[in-house]
Amino acid sequence: MIKEGLSKDPEGYGYNNEAEISEITVGQGMQIHFIDGAKLRAASDSLIETVTPQDNWEFLILSGGIPKSKMIIQKDSNGSYQVTEFGGNPNTLAYAIHSLEAEGEVSEPTLIRERDEYIAAFKKDNQELIIAPQQASSAETKGLSNISEPQAPGHLIDVLQTMQNDSSDDEQDGSGTIASAYYADDNNHLTRSITISAIIALVTVFVFWAYLRRRKQPK
Repeated sequence: MIKEGLSKDPEGYGYNNEAEISEITVGQGMQIHFIDGAKLRAASDSLIETVTPQDNWEFLILSGGIPKSKMIIQKDSNGSYQVTEFGGNPNTLAYAIHSLEAEGEVSEPTLIRERDEYIAAFKKDNQELIIAPQQASSAETKGLSNISEPQAPGHLIDVLQTMQNDSSDDEQDGSGTIASAYYADDNNHLTRSITISAIIALVTVFVFWAYLRRRKQPK
């Protein structure tokens, strides 16, 4: 059924031709969780405790084993499962799912979707960890063999709470991405580190120059 629908407009769904569509397969998928706003406001060190499971599962669609698109399967009130969405860039979803797989045996593996971005959360050795969302361009550049190290959820919770407050402020539209806000602090820290290092280097050169100048002055 899926292949039949795609065959009507291969290029519109990002495929070259019907032959490529005939080779697609359904890849990994996970149940989606949404963040509860009220629980997020009170959160401090656990993101998993703020989420609610949905009757939605998102799956990767593979072509030649490579993620090509994605689809959403939803459970309706009658208990039946229907494909409700199909298509779209799969890179960030693939990054989150494969990040979880790369961690091996974990407890409470959780896929969180927020603002159409994906957060992987899990527990390992009784410690909650997250893998922050990646922007589509970044996920594609990094590839699936270069997964970011999991981190404690505190910083991401701070970012989400800030964005939550901004979106409720009349002067803010809350349009920024989670990924850009999360990694902005890292970039700022790097910039500050480079600036401080440059200042230290300049001071060292100046002190050395002053020392040489004093030595050359006639007594």
